[in-house]
Amino acid sequence: MAEAHWPELTCLKVQRLASIVTVRLNRPEKMNAINSVMENEFYSVLADCNRMDDVKCVVLTAEGPNFSSGHDIQQVAAETIGGQEPATIEGKYWVHTGDLLPPWRFNKGLVVAAKGFVGPHANTFLLAADVVIAAENSRFSWEESRVGVGTPYGPYALMPFHFPIRVMKHLWMTGGWLDAQTARQLFYVNRVVPLGQEEDTAMRFAEQIARMETGDLVANKRGTHRLYEAAGLSAMVDVGRDPYVPSAEAAIAKEQHLRLIHEHGVRAAVRERDTGWSDEISKV
Repeated sequence: MAEAHWPELTCLKVQRLASIVTVRLNRPEKMNAINSVMENEFYSVLADCNRMDDVKCVVLTAEGPNFSSGHDIQQVAAETIGGQEPATIEGKYWVHTGDLLPPWRFNKGLVVAAKGFVGPHANTFLLAADVVIAAENSRFSWEESRVGVGTPYGPYALMPFHFPIRVMKHLWMTGGWLDAQTARQLFYVNRVVPLGQEEDTAMRFAEQIARMETGDLVANKRGTHRLYEAAGLSAMVDVGRDPYVPSAEAAIAKEQHLRLIHEHGVRAAVRERDTGWSDEISKV
């Protein structure tokens, strides 16, 4: 059975109940930072669920107080500064693939229950999800762009289909963030609920999705995605395969940020990153 290896996963907890599979990001001591192992494990579970005719929906949630800080920038720093062998996913460097990631290609339902901090790469999972439930304390952050992020590549090409242009500029150009209520007003999330109710609400949506006949569910989701791909998404992803070349000054700043992470830890680097930035101005 496809789920036979799930108990052996190191960065996820996976549980199946009838036609619904719940996946929990499980690195709470690291704010569920998404390292290459976690990402590969998640994509493996999605591939398993795609192949299983009797699975109709995946609910993605997280252990601990935060959904995920995004990419594990300690691993990025170790690979960039520390000489660690870079990890790959599907034969490409795991951080910047320049492609739409497997959550977009997942054919069944994908429901996310978010809470606390949701960092940039964690938002790529939300961008591809079918339903997002947010706890009231959720903070959807693109603040890491303050230290250098190029043209919205790969999965970030989904952003213009979710956000008006000024919101997208605010997020990328000021290292911005959204609270849960603003995310709901922009229809980035489907519901905002009190902290602690996000998983139950997500499960209610999953149960509704699971009532659909599998063939209809897959056809409707594929058809919807193809409409967006025909509307320009595919061409926008191609833009990300030719990223800009940062100036020498920008490259040095990015290297200094990664070196600070590698030598002194993420907290010190984030403090340095956010020094002088206005949280109120950065909020969308």
